[in-house]
Amino acid sequence: MNRIVSCVVFAFVALTMCVGQNAPAAASSDNAASNRPQGILPLTLTKSLDSKKLKEGDEVDAKTVAGMHSPVGGDIPAGSKVVGHVTQSKARSKGDSEASLGIVFDKIDLPGGKSMDIKGVLQAVGPAPDVGPDTGSSMGGAGMNRGNGSTAPASNGIGMQPGQPGAAKMLDPHASGVVGIKNMQLDSNNSVLTSTGKEVKLDNGAQMLIRME
Repeated sequence: MNRIVSCVVFAFVALTMCVGQNAPAAASSDNAASNRPQGILPLTLTKSLDSKKLKEGDEVDAKTVAGMHSPVGGDIPAGSKVVGHVTQSKARSKGDSEASLGIVFDKIDLPGGKSMDIKGVLQAVGPAPDVGPDTGSSMGGAGMNRGNGSTAPASNGIGMQPGQPGAAKMLDPHASGVVGIKNMQLDSNNSVLTSTGKEVKLDNGAQMLIRME
């Protein structure tokens, strides 16, 4: 009987030690997430992307279209560089049903040489604002989610006010999926674009809405 009790006590102590060792890592992960900005941020690509030429880990560069204020990181000015990476890239070859391109954004470069860590996944993708069909309403007046329940005035980022003749059309801030690009779909849960064409291709200037988590 004493032997059984000793074994039970030993197992409980061992389990407690394991939980104690894992707790700091979990807490550290939670703290990192709470220190990242949250909300929806509009971007435009500054370099074209082609799943036929890219590989996992390649850098993806974009810039912010609208300014944003984050309670955890301060102001993010319009035109700030946003850096991400390719999570997967595949051209459609014989026997494949689709091509794919996965993208996640990792940081925003701020004035003064500072940077802000983010986890930005794709919510919506569209063509460059002055190319192709009308993909949605202008960003003006809609505002961007600051991550704390309030909104900030949005800018189209090209020096024209919405409503003026020739003003570029931008993705609606509530848009999701692929808007205005044929034969392309978005899995927003995994931040992966797929296409029934030979590759997933986005031109320089293509629009993206990223969801910062």
